[in-house]
Amino acid sequence: MPTLRPRARLLHTIGTELISSETVAVVELVKNAYDADANCVVLCFSGELREGQGELAVLDDGSGMTADTVTGIWLEIATPHRVRTRTTPRGRRVLGEKGIGRFAAARLADSMTLISRQWGESNEVEVGVDWRQFRDPDIYLDQVELDVTERAAEDFHDGGRVAALWAHVALPRRSGGTLLLLDGLTRSWEEADLLALRRDLSRLIAPPDVDGNQDFEIVLDLPHEFEALAGPIEPPTELMNPPYRLSGSVSADGTADLEITIPGRSPYQHQVELDRSAQHRGADGTLASGPFSIDLRVYDRDRDAISHLTAEGGLNLSTKQFRDLLDQRAGVSVYRDGFRVLPFGERGDDWLTLDARRVNNPRMRLSNSQIIGSVGISADENPDLRDQTNREGLLQGPAYDGLRDAVTEIIAELEMARRDQRRQERERGSEEPRGRGLFDEIDITDVAEAVRRSHPNDRALAAVVANAERRISAGVEHVREVLARYQRLATLGRLVDEVVHDGQSSVGRIRRVTRDADRVLAGADACEFRDEAVGLVSTVDKQADYLAQLFKRIAPFGGRRRGRPKKVSMLETINSAVDVLASRAAKVGADVTVGGVDETVTLDPAELQEVVINLLDNSLYWLQHVPKGSRHVELKVERLEDGALALVIDDSGPGVPPEIREIIFEPYFSSKPDGGGLGLAIVGERVADAYGGALQLVESRLGGAAFRVTFRRRV
Repeated sequence: MPTLRPRARLLHTIGTELISSETVAVVELVKNAYDADANCVVLCFSGELREGQGELAVLDDGSGMTADTVTGIWLEIATPHRVRTRTTPRGRRVLGEKGIGRFAAARLADSMTLISRQWGESNEVEVGVDWRQFRDPDIYLDQVELDVTERAAEDFHDGGRVAALWAHVALPRRSGGTLLLLDGLTRSWEEADLLALRRDLSRLIAPPDVDGNQDFEIVLDLPHEFEALAGPIEPPTELMNPPYRLSGSVSADGTADLEITIPGRSPYQHQVELDRSAQHRGADGTLASGPFSIDLRVYDRDRDAISHLTAEGGLNLSTKQFRDLLDQRAGVSVYRDGFRVLPFGERGDDWLTLDARRVNNPRMRLSNSQIIGSVGISADENPDLRDQTNREGLLQGPAYDGLRDAVTEIIAELEMARRDQRRQERERGSEEPRGRGLFDEIDITDVAEAVRRSHPNDRALAAVVANAERRISAGVEHVREVLARYQRLATLGRLVDEVVHDGQSSVGRIRRVTRDADRVLAGADACEFRDEAVGLVSTVDKQADYLAQLFKRIAPFGGRRRGRPKKVSMLETINSAVDVLASRAAKVGADVTVGGVDETVTLDPAELQEVVINLLDNSLYWLQHVPKGSRHVELKVERLEDGALALVIDDSGPGVPPEIREIIFEPYFSSKPDGGGLGLAIVGERVADAYGGALQLVESRLGGAAFRVTFRRRV
C-alpha cells in the first residue's frame, strides 16, 4: 500500500517560507522558551555577523528536556503535545500549538546544536542538525539522520558553555534549561537590523497594563561594536506618561468599562455599550471576537505639545528625537496571552485604517502615528481569533472584523474626550491659533543650535544662521496671517474635504439606489415594473446632476466664471432633495414630510439640495437610535417677520446632548464614530456666504433635534 513520503526540503519550507522574516524566527524561539516555563532567555550574537559566519546562541532557564522528550516530542513534526497540554506546570497558557515553531532556526543559520538539561536530572542531551541537508531536493525526510547524544552534564555544569554564557551576561548560573547554538548565519546583521530586533523584542511582551505574564525577561547580548544595543529588553520610559490615555476592558456582551485620562482632569470612569452589528455577534448575541482588554496612549505631535511634555517629564529630547521615538513605537499592537501577535502595530501597519479615517476629519480624529496602543486577547476566550499559518496576522472573518470595529469605536470615545478638552483650552485662550501645526516642521532651531555648538567662534556663520531663522519665522507668520484671513473661504484643503465629503455621500446614495433597481428588476418580469424602474433611474440621474453641480463649484479655481442662480420653487426643490434619500428613509422606517409656504426664490438648486440632504441625512442617522414607529422628520418653510425665509428640519431622534450643543457647528467635530464632522460646517458656511443667512440649533417640536436655516439674500 503506497504512503506519502515527504522530502527533506519540507522542513526547509516550514522554517524559511512559513516564517516570514528573521525577526519572526527569533520571536518563535523566544516563545518556545516561554512555553518551557523559562524566567529568562538570552539571545547572544557573537563573531562576525556576516552571511555564512557568526553565531546566535539562544539560552533559557526553562524546564529543559531529557533524551526521551527530545526523541518523543521535540523531533516530532507538528507534534500534538501542546494541543493536548495547553497549560505549563507554572500555569502559563502555551503560545505554540502547531509544533513547527522550532524550525524557525532554519531561517536563521545553516546548522544548529541543541543542548538541554531537565531540572533535577544529572544528564544532558545534545542534538546536532545541519539545516543544509534539508535544502537538498533529492533527499527524503526519512533519510536524514540526526545524532542524539545523552551524557553527564558538561555544558550545564561549572566551566561549561552554559555557565559561561550566564556569567557573560552577569546573571546567576542555572543548572537546567535549553541552549540552541545557531552557526553560520543565513544573512548579515547590521546595526539597523539589530536596532529593529531590539525594538521588536521590546514590544514582544505585553506592557504591565495589558493582561499577560510579567515574569519573563529577555536579554540581548551583542559584539563589542554593537554593545550600545545590548542589555535587558525594556520599553522606553520616555513614552510612559502620555497626555491622553484610555484603558479598560470589553466584556463578551459588548460593554466597555473604560478609564480615561486627559490633561487638567483626574482619571474618570466611562462605560459604553458598543453598537455591534449582527454580523459581528454570535447566535447568543455576544461579540464574535470575544472579550478583550485595551490600553491606548495618545500624544500630540506638534512642537509646543512635545516641548511641554518633555519639559514636564524632565526628558532631554529634541522635538525631532521625540517624534522619531514615537514613530518607532506608534501603532496598536495585539497581544495574545501576554505575547505579541505580528504584524499588528508594526511601523506602517495601520490595521485599523486610522490614517484614512482621519482624512475626513483631521481636527478630531487620531492618526496611527499618535497612538501607542495594546489590545489583549487570549486563546481560550477568543478562540475565533486565530493566527494565519505564516504567523503574520489573524485570519479574516466576523471575529476579526468585530475586533477591529470595536477598537475603532473605543478610539472614537477618546477622540471625543480629547476634542472637548482642546475646545475648553481654546476657550480659555491657551491653545495656539488654528493652522499652527501645519508649520511645526518648518523650523531650523535644532540645526542652528548644532551649528553654534560646532562653530562657536564663527561670527559670520552665526549671523547667516540667525538671519535664516528670522526669515523663516517671518515667512511662517505671514502665511499664518493669510490662512487666518481666508479661513472662512474655500481654501484648497477645505475644498478637498468638501469634495470628499459630498462626493462620498452621493456615491453611497447612488449605490443604494442602483441596488434597489437590481432587486426590483431581478424579482419579476421587468415589464411589470417599468415605471418603478424608470423612477429609480431618474433618481440616479438626479444624483448625477448633483455631482455635476458639485464639481462646478471647483470651476472658479480654473479661471471660469460661475453660472448665475435661477428662480426656483422652494418646496419643489426641497421635495426633489428628499426624493434622493427616499430609499434610505424607507430603510430606516422614517416618516418624512415637507410643508409650509411655497416661495419662488433666486438661488442655486444644487446648493439648496446640498443643505437639505446634509441635514436630512444627519436626522436619518440619529433616528436609528430611537424605536421604530416613532421616527419622524418634518421639513417646514416659513417667512420670518423681518422678511427672511427659513427652513426648519425637525426630527424625533435622541436630540443633541447639552454638553456638545455649543460645538456641533465647528469643522471636523462629530459624535459619530466615523463621522467627518463637515456636514453642519459646510451647510453653515454655504448659507452664510451665499445667502447672508445662518444655521441654528433651535427647540424641537418633535422632541429631537431641530435646525433652522435662514436665507436673507435672493429670497
